[in-house]
Amino acid sequence: MNAFGHRDYTLLGRVRVQLDDAGLTIANPGGFVEGINIHNLLTAEPHGRNPCLMDALKRTGLAERTGRGIDRIYEGSLHYGRPLPDYTASNERNVSVYLQRSAPDVEFVRMLAEEQERTGKTMPVNGLLILNMLKNERRCTFETMRRELDMSEQRLRAMLGQLTELGLIEGSGSGSRRAYTLGSKVYGRVGRTIEYVRQTDIDRVRWPELIMKLATEQHGVTRADVMELLHIDANQAYYQLSKLVKAGRLKVVGRGRWVRYTVM
Repeated sequence: MNAFGHRDYTLLGRVRVQLDDAGLTIANPGGFVEGINIHNLLTAEPHGRNPCLMDALKRTGLAERTGRGIDRIYEGSLHYGRPLPDYTASNERNVSVYLQRSAPDVEFVRMLAEEQERTGKTMPVNGLLILNMLKNERRCTFETMRRELDMSEQRLRAMLGQLTELGLIEGSGSGSRRAYTLGSKVYGRVGRTIEYVRQTDIDRVRWPELIMKLATEQHGVTRADVMELLHIDANQAYYQLSKLVKAGRLKVVGRGRWVRYTVM
């Protein structure tokens, strides 16, 4: 429907649908509508090239009334754990989308279905994009996700917060160093607990260096600083600081609530 409704009818040519062993390709004459490109397909304000035709398609129920055709294409791939739609063959003369033939990620699909049944809500496309990226990349920083997903900082933070509350992802670190992985219950549901343990162990190995870097940059740290930096509780923060003191890398300055740890 997108190919038929948004093609450029001033150009000769047909909407082409090709299904082969590699996958499905759909192409139409005419490049993207002004203001749209392969990087902002999901974030640009939806508008059509042929408003009368699209209105007719909407009235007959063949197209989305909210202009969410591209969202539906992405959601269809992501909900079944398949590769993202590929628009890279598009140019100023035609728009082409390629859907690679692949087996669905059954465990990932089951996890999404169970989460939808538990919450009574469908996972939004932004949430699916984040989960898919973490599933493939294992670990991503906030800045990497913002850049790769072409999502505004405010929208990304909100979605990451929702996914964290649901237990689907976990974050570590703070500021530009904050990184995310899939949560333990996701790894458990898809039978990849070993990978989860490996990822969290990587975090813990880096903890001393992160503490030392912060202590160097701000000329000392407190237990509250470490709790915020690593997103751990007070006892864990004290334990990490004590190890660095015993190793001779930090020294204790002050007492009680005013205690501070500085670089030796």
